[in-house]
Amino acid sequence: MFKLQNILRSAVAMTLLLLAGAAGAQSESAEKALAQLVKDVQRLAPSSAKGQANDGYYQTLPGDTVDHIIAKMLPNLPVNKSILRQAIVKANPHAFKRDNPNWMYANKKLRLPGADDIHNVIFTEQADTKKAKRQDRGSWIKYP
Repeated sequence: MFKLQNILRSAVAMTLLLLAGAAGAQSESAEKALAQLVKDVQRLAPSSAKGQANDGYYQTLPGDTVDHIIAKMLPNLPVNKSILRQAIVKANPHAFKRDNPNWMYANKKLRLPGADDIHNVIFTEQADTKKAKRQDRGSWIKYP
């Protein structure tokens, strides 16, 4: 919950800075945008389902699937399901064989993904390496 509050504060501060710099922004539309941002950030917090504590964890049961857990514990989250699947697997390597979301072990405690986990799935290190490779083009051999 503490992480969520920090994320919410920084998101609100960033939005206010952007809104303050925008010329001619109407206060009514700015308030609506801020309210929507707050709702979206709050939806990133795992919600509790029947029989599960609201501590950000889920105990897997025989027959559970990752998609079932997403539907049960993270309903209406404004994030693509494949990204959520990857975030769950990346946050819980102990619960999956070969990091495959289709091979989940039963009776494992899964940590549900937060905003940081989702961010790490979306923004991978590969983007940085691709950019570095593009910058190395100056050393390429050029043919006439």
